[in-house]
Amino acid sequence: MTITRRLGRPLAALLAAATVIVLLPACATLVDGSSVSSGVPDANLAVQGDSHQAFDTQVKNAISDVTAFWRQAYPSIGHGARFPELKGKLYSVDGEQVLQSRAAPSSAAREQCLKRRPLFVIDNAAYCELDDSIIWDRSTRHLVSVLAASFGNAVVALVFAHEIGHAIQHRLGLNDSRRKTVYLESQADCAAGAFLATALAGKAPHFRLTAAQLDRALEGFLQIRDSTPGPQSNISHGNGFDRVSAVGDGIAHGVSYCYSNAYFYRTFTERPFVSDSDRATGGNAPLSVFLKPNGPPGDLNRFWKQSATSVNATFSDVKLTEAAHPKCGSANPASEIGYCPADNTVYYSTGFARQAYYSITDRRVDQSTGDVSLVKNQPGDFAFGMMLAISWGMAARHQFFGRSIDDRDGLLSAICYSGAYAHDINIASGDPAVHPFILSPPDMDEATSTVLNLVGLDRAFSARGTTGVQRIQSFVTGYGKGLPACT
Repeated sequence: MTITRRLGRPLAALLAAATVIVLLPACATLVDGSSVSSGVPDANLAVQGDSHQAFDTQVKNAISDVTAFWRQAYPSIGHGARFPELKGKLYSVDGEQVLQSRAAPSSAAREQCLKRRPLFVIDNAAYCELDDSIIWDRSTRHLVSVLAASFGNAVVALVFAHEIGHAIQHRLGLNDSRRKTVYLESQADCAAGAFLATALAGKAPHFRLTAAQLDRALEGFLQIRDSTPGPQSNISHGNGFDRVSAVGDGIAHGVSYCYSNAYFYRTFTERPFVSDSDRATGGNAPLSVFLKPNGPPGDLNRFWKQSATSVNATFSDVKLTEAAHPKCGSANPASEIGYCPADNTVYYSTGFARQAYYSITDRRVDQSTGDVSLVKNQPGDFAFGMMLAISWGMAARHQFFGRSIDDRDGLLSAICYSGAYAHDINIASGDPAVHPFILSPPDMDEATSTVLNLVGLDRAFSARGTTGVQRIQSFVTGYGKGLPACT
């Protein structure tokens, strides 16, 4: 989060982007087959370079289920035509060997994208439109496998549903080089969500997911977000909010929405830093700033006083006080943050505030080896800021409408309200008199992680029968449609 002041313009930088290779810069998850239906035989697909190990088996299962999904779904967007099967082959390569040899292995020598640029496959999975093929790096120390081992095999399904989503674009003639890459990547994310909806409904033989498994997959998917870019032109796949919200839209609305012309009018929240000082801190203000009355708590009071006029109401300033547990209003006695209507106060414990502030998991890549590690407990100021925003959302729900704040509806409504607040302050720069605090570029990812992971903890607000996907969808609704859309 940024304290607004007069800011300089960022230094310009340019990176060349390849247009013939559709890349996924991070993806996957596998956990001892927990989401694969028992008794269903593994898919029997021909793969060039198949290791016949567990990860390649999961990839084959994913490609088999996603392809079967498109055989059913494609006529609805292809004017009744049958799904055109992949003409190219499937390729599994060991990225470590490619990095050492700087060349394609003999088993993948004919894969056209790898032939042109062998190192592109390292830490990657990709659809190659040059020969209508799919290729992936199976190295256990590289991105796809590392995420698979950390988050569950549903991410494997998500990743390859995304890649086949690009194949669908190719068949529909949508992958026009004049379209910005981020639109095409987002559309493929949406397609992946449409597939996951069928898996949730028990219609994917190898990936019959539970809501909890899907939430874990989305945690992994957050790790394949763009890093905060330099210039705007470096944006390719979208930040975590952009990517997860696209998956959520696919789950909610299906392939007809994902592949409609309207999809290319989508808006994105990813943006670069606007100052060297913000970049140096990673966009993080100290935790102490969030605990001051004239800090974000004061800005939340500012927002809700202004918003009160839209419902012909008034808003009384909410206080923020440290305590082991809220005095009232909590859905769970273990809660260490929440709004108490009796004294119009948000209570927080210092321990939970620190847990939330240091709750971000970052992806680190060794540029010399391609090895990937996940580093937990990294700072993210708006992770705790979101907990405050949701608490103030509960205050607004109570003050404006006298509605419940300790049940499922109360939680989803407050999350939706927090999305409206995030939209209000998600600007690159502003007048300090109007917006004393604004979001830094990483903050939307921190908010997304919080809604998905932290909010449902008993120590926080508790899940109250909600899933991470439902909470994300409420946040997206508030951000995109504003307060009138929040119930």
